[in-house]
Amino acid sequence: MKKKREKRLKLPLRRIASDNMFVLRMVHKSAPGLIAVRLGLIAFSAATNFLSGAYLLRYAINGIESGKEFFEMAVFAIAMLIANVIVEVTHSIVNNGWIKIKTNNAIRHVHEKVYSKAASVELARYENPEYYNILQKAVDECQIRVGAVLDTVSMTTWRLITFSANLGLLIAIDPWLLLFIIAPLLLTPLTARANELGYKRTMDTKEVNRRRDYSRRAFYLADYAKEMRLTRMPELLLSRYREAGDENIGILKKYGKKVTALNYISSEVRELFSCAAAFIYAIYKTVVKKTMRYGDCIVVIDSVGQVAYTLADSANILLRFQENALYIENLREFLDYESLIKDGEKAPKDRGELVLENVSFRYDGAKNYTLKNINMRIGPNEKIAIVGHNGAGKTTLTKLLLRFYDCEGRITYGGDDIKDLRIADYRAGFSSVMQDYHIFALSVRENVMLRPLVEGDEKTAGEALKKSGIAPKIESLSQGDNTVLTREFDEDGVLLSGGEQQKLAISHVYSKENRFVILDEPSSALDPIAEYEMYKTMDKACENCGMIFISHRLSSAVMADRIYLLENGEVAEVGTHKELMERNGRYAEMFRRQAENYAEVENDAR
Repeated sequence: MKKKREKRLKLPLRRIASDNMFVLRMVHKSAPGLIAVRLGLIAFSAATNFLSGAYLLRYAINGIESGKEFFEMAVFAIAMLIANVIVEVTHSIVNNGWIKIKTNNAIRHVHEKVYSKAASVELARYENPEYYNILQKAVDECQIRVGAVLDTVSMTTWRLITFSANLGLLIAIDPWLLLFIIAPLLLTPLTARANELGYKRTMDTKEVNRRRDYSRRAFYLADYAKEMRLTRMPELLLSRYREAGDENIGILKKYGKKVTALNYISSEVRELFSCAAAFIYAIYKTVVKKTMRYGDCIVVIDSVGQVAYTLADSANILLRFQENALYIENLREFLDYESLIKDGEKAPKDRGELVLENVSFRYDGAKNYTLKNINMRIGPNEKIAIVGHNGAGKTTLTKLLLRFYDCEGRITYGGDDIKDLRIADYRAGFSSVMQDYHIFALSVRENVMLRPLVEGDEKTAGEALKKSGIAPKIESLSQGDNTVLTREFDEDGVLLSGGEQQKLAISHVYSKENRFVILDEPSSALDPIAEYEMYKTMDKACENCGMIFISHRLSSAVMADRIYLLENGEVAEVGTHKELMERNGRYAEMFRRQAENYAEVENDAR
């Protein structure tokens, strides 16, 4: 990681130009005309600023010295000032209106690209800390870098016009002044080093801040509220928060002195060799040698430092392009990432069998396989139960069926390898309720449909809510299924209980036609009666599709056409409930043990 970052700090000029052009192309695509209008205004503003500034000052003083008519000088001065006012007012109006709107469009376009990319990469990337760092840097920088590149290009235009105009004027006064102007260029390597250290400091703090922000979020997110009040977790997270703060302070100390020293040296040398030396030279030429006019002397005193600074800053602007490129590399690396889950070209069949042939899988970095040599068949209308203890690989198996990961062996649907099928179309045939489902801070209807709403969704969502058993609760709300859930954005938002949330999550299954339904512990927050009613309704809803459900409560497996018992990532037993009970193996043992526990609880209740 460190070597990779050091390599980035030495980007060639071609790559620097390519990175900045990458952002400019995105800006132009999303906001045509923005760059041209912005640079045009900058150019006119820089030109009128020069004419109404240094040039007007020289013209006036030299005019007084040479005895020019007052009226002539006054007309010229008023014309320059009026032109400057017109340009500046136009610049202010356009910049605070049209340009801001277009810039916002450009930033939104870049954000959309980043978010779309984040939603398309394979699930395994979310289990990789390095990926999270890249993702956060890309999200943080995409907005900043659009503005930074536009500002750098605008500043370059301004500096180029200002520098050229003032330099031409100074050379016309005395060509030797050029020596005082180019001196700061000798400091360019120091500025470049300061930029590199600044980038390292920013990247180091970003990685620390991600850990700090995780601790901070836990104090206000509802997901953690109960644990934060029932345990001593606040103490632990506060200690982690402080550790991150101490790390940040250490990083600032590590780079602070070097960056400060480099910037100080650059500033002092520029002031000494440009401003002070040019001042003495101009006074000498005017007072002693009497070869420089008073207006020219004042322009030299006023402008040499500015021109020298502009030249030094122009060199610094080139370094800002380099600095932009260093950050844009993060954005490009993220956007250029090619998902390991490659999209297929075939359209999935309307109906077909799901078949797993010798499927094995292990997570990145894991030594042992989570699943080993799994062979399984799921018919288009079959109800399949996958049971087993925690860690047996049940949830991983459903992720393979949804092709969140690719595996060893082969999974086919309708006779086609799922790797050959279009991912979006293949997954669209599934409805799934995972054990770690989430309720979004959106309306009830949007949580049911889980997509942008279209005409007719009100009826569809209403039927789905009825079938999942939560309709009475939703109908009791003041705005029905338009009610916003959670109070993250709406103080009138509704908080559902765990069981109600689970029923709402299940309602999505009823909102669309499915080839298969996957239920991963769908009844964990339901009581046994509600669980029985849910499976009864679900069984009816899945008459024309397959159903795969995972449950710790083996009583729900009784209704399955076939049961697969997983142990240590392998299929230990297969059969119907009756067959497995007659076999008197591991499944029968687990079922009887659960039945005894239910009986004990029932007796205790009596």
